[in-house]
Amino acid sequence: MLQGRFAQIAEFSSVVLLLVGIVALCQPFSFAVFQYGFGILLTGWIGLTIFSHRKPAR
Repeated sequence: MLQGRFAQIAEFSSVVLLLVGIVALCQPFSFAVFQYGFGILLTGWIGLTIFSHRKPAR
């Protein structure tokens, strides 16, 4: 069980990581950012999968 506020912050952070990863993969300016894009996207996806399926403690 996760504490309510921590679960909200963790889920929101995972969504932000997903968005940053997508932007990093789609931007045409820097190859270095592109290389880290998939890792960022994967981290956000795994985090969202974990934290969205946990029930917050009451």
